Amino acid sequence: MSELDRISTTYGGLLPDTLNEIFDYKSQLDKIVVGAENNHGTQAPTKVARYYSPRAVRRALEYLSIDYVTLGLEVPDWARDMLRNDNNNNDNSNFNSLHS
Repeated sequence: MSELDRISTTYGGLLPDTLNEIFDYKSQLDKIVVGAENNHGTQAPTKVARYYSPRAVRRALEYLSIDYVTLGLEVPDWARDMLRNDNNNNDNSNFNSLHS
C-alpha cells in the first residue's frame, strides 16, 4: 500500500478522489514493487545504517514525532531495528562494565 493510498483510506471523504485526480496513483498501485523485491529499489534501509548513527535517527524521530503522531505514520522498520539493536548493545556494554 502506498502512502497516498494509506492516507486517503485513513481520512476518506473526498480525499481519495482528489489525491488520485492530482497524482493518478491508483492506476500505478499494481505496478509498484518496493523493498527487496524491487531490483531497481534504493535499498535505503541498508544505506541508512552506513551513514546515520542510532543517535542521529533517534534525534530525527524526536524532532519529527509530532508529524508521526498527527499523521498517524509508523516508524519505519529499519529505524526500529536500528534503535532496538543500539539498545541491546548498550544494555550489554552496561552489564559488562558493571560486572568487570
